[in-house]
Amino acid sequence: MRKYLYLLSLLLLSLTASAQSLSQLNRGQANVLETGMFILGGWAIANILYSSFKLTKATRSRKYLHQMNVYWNIMNLLVASYALYVILSKDSTSFALSESLQLHDSFKKVLYLGLGLSSGFILLGAFLKERARISFKTEQMQGWGQSIMLQGMFLLLLNLVLVVLLENYAEPLFRMVQ
Repeated sequence: MRKYLYLLSLLLLSLTASAQSLSQLNRGQANVLETGMFILGGWAIANILYSSFKLTKATRSRKYLHQMNVYWNIMNLLVASYALYVILSKDSTSFALSESLQLHDSFKKVLYLGLGLSSGFILLGAFLKERARISFKTEQMQGWGQSIMLQGMFLLLLNLVLVVLLENYAEPLFRMVQ
């Protein structure tokens, strides 16, 4: 797992080559976000396929883990699809400096919100796992808690990498204001 996370980081870092012009900066930001949404979409499709297959044979808490993975990743796939539609439908190379700064700020705000939500998902999953100890729906809460923690950790990592990569574009953009 660590090997794949390391490869993901290297792939995303390779997209942040030093850009000089505004159109190059805009295209670089769009590439980072595109790649991030393709990764999210790929994660969602892989989870839906894997968990759907495993759901047919799973029992006890594993059944609920795979059930929640399918539900959760349908939403991830919708989010990734919509974000890709928005990113790909705009010509990022034609933005003026003011539009570029606004978009950069908007992207970062959404990603910071995602970081907060991901942290909340991890806490919610931990709460469900703990609550499973005293609940009459022990297996359901245990499985759902594991799934929500797993998905929250992935989203936290993805959002964190995307925020760091977008921060690399902040300085060159703000230098252009002067």
